[in-house]
Amino acid sequence: MEPLRTLVLAGLRKDRGTFVGLALLLFLAAFALTLTTSLFADLSNREEALLDQIAAGDVFANDLASNLTDEDVDEIEALPEVAEVKVTEAFAAPTRVEDAQGNEVVKTAPPSVSAYEAWGSSLDFNVFADDLSSYRDDERGPADGEAYVRIAERTLRNIQIGDYLVLNIGGRETSLRVAAFYEDPQMGTPFMETNRYLLSSGTFDELLAEVEETGASGAGASSGVMFMEKEAYPIREINVVLTPEARSQGIDGHDLTQLIDDETSWGESAHTLFSRQTLAGYSLLVVQVITAVLAVFSLLLFVVALILCLHTASSSMQSGYADWGVLKGVGLPRNALRRALVMQYAFAALIGLVLGFVAGCLLEPLFWPMFLLITGILVVEASFPWVGLCCCAALLAALMACVAVLARKIGRITPLAALRQGDGDIRFSPRGASAISGNRLRASLAWRAIVSEKGRYLGIGICSLLLCAFVALCFGIGGAVAGDDAMYKAFGVWKSDGSVRFDGQEVSLDEVRETIEGISPITREWEESAAILNLSGEACTFIGLSDTGVLEEASIVSGRAPKHANEALVGLSLARAKGLSVGDELQVEKGDGEERTYIVSGLLSSVLNGGNGVVLTHEGFQELVELGADAMDVSRQYQLADPDKAEEAVEALASRFGDSVDTELTGLFGSSTNMLLLCRDMLTIMGYVMSAFAMGLACVAVMLISRRTLLSERRDMGIYRAMGFTAASLRASFTLRFLGVSAAGALVGSALTMAAGGALISSLFGLFGVGAFSLALPVWEALAISAAFALAFALSAFGMSRRIKDVSVRELVVE
Repeated sequence: MEPLRTLVLAGLRKDRGTFVGLALLLFLAAFALTLTTSLFADLSNREEALLDQIAAGDVFANDLASNLTDEDVDEIEALPEVAEVKVTEAFAAPTRVEDAQGNEVVKTAPPSVSAYEAWGSSLDFNVFADDLSSYRDDERGPADGEAYVRIAERTLRNIQIGDYLVLNIGGRETSLRVAAFYEDPQMGTPFMETNRYLLSSGTFDELLAEVEETGASGAGASSGVMFMEKEAYPIREINVVLTPEARSQGIDGHDLTQLIDDETSWGESAHTLFSRQTLAGYSLLVVQVITAVLAVFSLLLFVVALILCLHTASSSMQSGYADWGVLKGVGLPRNALRRALVMQYAFAALIGLVLGFVAGCLLEPLFWPMFLLITGILVVEASFPWVGLCCCAALLAALMACVAVLARKIGRITPLAALRQGDGDIRFSPRGASAISGNRLRASLAWRAIVSEKGRYLGIGICSLLLCAFVALCFGIGGAVAGDDAMYKAFGVWKSDGSVRFDGQEVSLDEVRETIEGISPITREWEESAAILNLSGEACTFIGLSDTGVLEEASIVSGRAPKHANEALVGLSLARAKGLSVGDELQVEKGDGEERTYIVSGLLSSVLNGGNGVVLTHEGFQELVELGADAMDVSRQYQLADPDKAEEAVEALASRFGDSVDTELTGLFGSSTNMLLLCRDMLTIMGYVMSAFAMGLACVAVMLISRRTLLSERRDMGIYRAMGFTAASLRASFTLRFLGVSAAGALVGSALTMAAGGALISSLFGLFGVGAFSLALPVWEALAISAAFALAFALSAFGMSRRIKDVSVRELVVE
């Protein structure tokens, strides 16, 4: 055991620079992998724990108070699988946000996206401290005239404590001061449009009475339709809880939504139901994508580290050929030598992986506040990272298996062949006075070196390929979402520059168009409506468009947009869940219980409801939700040739028509802009940071490889110097090797990204319905990235090759 220990320590000391570099790479890989897996596991566990803590139901639903009656609640509670139905009285009201000085922070939002309820009347929520890093203790709820707001409102609309919610109830405005942010694991994610506001019991009762006095029932929002109504109306929320027996039988929230749909009279009407699993999925949607990207990056680091490890082990055996032979000659068995080599790399790898694992665990809490703004939940305690530990163990096992296979080459070394490599009687007089140089000769030497060591330089090429492909992918994603219009196109949604709503008897459509076009030409005009209906027990968003041309052709994965009232464009997630393809039939239950059949005309790549959206013609939508086609109140969306003049158009309409024309922006995705911007910023920042990191990693990789290469070629360098080659010429030749190999690898990597990068990202973004993501990577940019990588490899190699100037010709030839 003592000789083995001596050999391991001697090898570590001899090549300590190489082993430190290898440990650093594995440290980074283990750190990124542990961090991502721990974050995802802790966020998932926290989401489930919070849902249990606040006593959330297995199914959540809301509806108009006139639709969801006490009899309906009793019928749901009578189901044998249901243990309890928790009912929460609430109301919806048009709401805008102002700061303390009265300046408008958020424009008036329709009542359909708000829900006001009394503190403690439904679920037990946590309230954040002012610094958002902890919870308030013994929270008694908001005072009269105050409101608690979900943390997503800070992320999406920059609402701050001290701002005011201004409610419009029957033409009378009431202001409520934002006193705190609360944690809502059920509806708190920025991906949920509904804003739940918590009020004191006294304030809630007073405002609810005012709502009921107006006599508004919210009939315009019936059938799940999302209208831009101006009136406040009462609503009801229910949380339906499964019995322990039903849980033991494997029944979950998905099954319960289907049971409510099939076995209750309320379930036969149009309504909105969310299972617990669906709401948790919405909360962790972005987390899934981010962790997947970081996991890919971690594996990329490991692959590079593995290539460097194998290259180093091979070079070590080559440069220490005589040493290995002498050790075998003095009687050390080859198995002991193999174990010594494997243990050297195992020790360096173990140190790097352990430190990375520990660093990932220790630094994970620093990322919790950032993910709070994305998910709406705060992790307060980390669980043991079993997944990260298993991943690191798997990486170590894979690395050691590869080194063990490579170490078998030691068995082919014979003592006699090793000892013949040195001859102390050699005499040589260097020709330093007649230098040999020339560009063609440098290129020739570089080519001969590459051909003679194909395996070594293949590893360099693969490193360059992987790193360049990853960087090109990051730049392609960043380019695809660089502008606002590009962002909408990439995520499969559309943008409205302006909206008008008017009574057709008071104002004519031609007059409205004339006023708008006096400011900027109208490029597109359409009507759109939306409704949330249930399909197989899960909420799906149905969109009706009078002009389906607003859909980007690139967003339609297959088929075409609907042209007839019985055709539907189906989101990818919904199509996967139901096994639908172009030409299949989609059965949708109308509000009166009657089923309507739609022909799937195409598949849509869009974030609309996480890929669970359905686009219909406007006529088809009206038939589905049974709206009158001759409605006097008309709302239209416009896209302008100059979007920057949208405010001028609003002012012109207000000046000409006054209150007869409502110019409040009612576009379907108007409130989603901030969320899309957040996703864009996160993706691009994360991508560019990892790109810079990959560029630095390329330099580290070249330094490690070039160092081993110079050590293994010491004899050759000595001979070349003795023949008259200058140090500058040899350095140029050495640099050309890395330049040529890395350039070839980088070009292949960029080409692969351009060819298959879009499909790879589409499969990743398919988690939230975007299955046709196209990278924006021009050829010139791909070439520039390839050139940058080749240059980074070349400059790093040139910097390391300065050791050639220190070569002692006589010493190297004697060796």
